[in-house]
Amino acid sequence: MKSKFKYAVLGLSILLITVLTACGKKDETPSSAAPASATPVVSASAAPAAGGTDYPTKPIQILVPFSAGGATDLAIRALAPKLSQVLGQSVEVIDKPGGGGAISMNEVVHAKPDGYTIGFTSVGPGIITPLSSDVGYTINDLDAVGGFMDNPYAIAVSASSKYSKLQDLVDDIKANPNKIKIGSTGPASPSFIGLQQFAETQGLKVQLIPFNGGVDAVNALLGNNVDAIVNVDSEILSYVKDNKFKALAIVTKKRSAILPDVQTSDEQNLTGLTFAPPPGGLIVPKGTPADVIAKLEDALKQATQDADVKKSFDNIFIEPIFASAVDFRKAYDDANTYYAPKLKK
Repeated sequence: MKSKFKYAVLGLSILLITVLTACGKKDETPSSAAPASATPVVSASAAPAAGGTDYPTKPIQILVPFSAGGATDLAIRALAPKLSQVLGQSVEVIDKPGGGGAISMNEVVHAKPDGYTIGFTSVGPGIITPLSSDVGYTINDLDAVGGFMDNPYAIAVSASSKYSKLQDLVDDIKANPNKIKIGSTGPASPSFIGLQQFAETQGLKVQLIPFNGGVDAVNALLGNNVDAIVNVDSEILSYVKDNKFKALAIVTKKRSAILPDVQTSDEQNLTGLTFAPPPGGLIVPKGTPADVIAKLEDALKQATQDADVKKSFDNIFIEPIFASAVDFRKAYDDANTYYAPKLKK
């Protein structure tokens, strides 16, 4: 009898110790929205929370802040199958344009930081939108995964346009103030900010027309609803090749690899239109476990090096790159330094 009582007490003691130990190890989930910072950055040092060892165990979604069919959308859809293969789960791409990218970005910011909701950001939704207005987030509310695409921008007109060089367009704007329309990819985009800066530098009065994405801007030019557009080179190249568009200038610091004969605006002695946005890439909610981010970063690196992905990128005239989480963060730190003085909420 004493023996049975002794074992019963021992068993109860073990049970209590087990329960207390489990309670003591309960995870504390970090907040997905960090306080706003005077210097927004993409954090490369995620929370060292445990629990991501088996990640992923269910489908993953990537939210895109731009319209379907644009360069970003097509690039991510090219990456998705390889990401799925490496991670062992399906990867769904969901386009959520609008609000200068704020709609998509806010959904990512407020998602559970578990690696199952990923976002795409570029300098527009990541830096310019939150610097320009109160949209409920800053880039500091997100952790970096890595960058994978880098597109120079170009200014293009219809092939039938009377403009053959950038100076022709500038002269016509000066001769016809507030009549010439130039389209760009949204008010919170490097193209729109670049055009504003160019207009101020050159003393131009021009109508700047923002669109939800590059595809919408292209369609506006095809329909003669605008006189010119500023867009990434990959989204205008096919129209240049088909003699539907003319590229007047590259408006980033160096010439485009896919439009090598087109001079930069600086080479044409027209200052103020040159800008160099950071690469586009993937982000996750602040507080996502470090091991989860490491798996996503590695999957992204493998995807950008995959032969099928490179072929798909070739078809949409994009050269895949890979920027680590640390490098991706630095690029956005630099972008913040560049854009912060130019923007006021």
